[in-house]
Amino acid sequence: MKTYKLDPAKLPAQKKTLILVYGITFLIMAAISVGLNWNRDSMKSLVWMIPLIAALFVYSGLRAYKQRQQLWEEYAFSVSEDGLVLHQPKYPELKLSKADITEIEDVKNGTYVSTTRGRRLFAITKLFPDGDYAELRATMLRWIDENKHPQAVVEEAAAEPAEEEDLPEQE
Repeated sequence: MKTYKLDPAKLPAQKKTLILVYGITFLIMAAISVGLNWNRDSMKSLVWMIPLIAALFVYSGLRAYKQRQQLWEEYAFSVSEDGLVLHQPKYPELKLSKADITEIEDVKNGTYVSTTRGRRLFAITKLFPDGDYAELRATMLRWIDENKHPQAVVEEAAAEPAEEEDLPEQE
């Protein structure tokens, strides 16, 4: 069984994304508040309201980053010859047999995997190291091929020569 983890080198990019999302949202909220209250008596209340909104966004951003860190530390994708187990923090483990894998769909940030349980049941994200991502994707493709052509797998196994046992020589 091999266990795959998210690439720690890709976590800092998540921090940058969170800063941009929360920062831009804060600036838009502040601009809307100022625009709506311009030349009104309520403009004075923005002196304390905008710093409170900023504090809320900083708190939310820090919390979101801590959740990402926890995801990076605890996310595990274990693959064996029989199937896979997906472990995410705060979610039950997802266990699937390789016979359940039906198709994959490549998207910008990774690959969705569909199973007999549902379409796009889970994703193989490009947040894995590049080599691991390619290996996981190849494993899913191999399983899909085996599921579509089960007879070929049986015939292939039968075609492999069996190891000869050491038999005593007969005279």
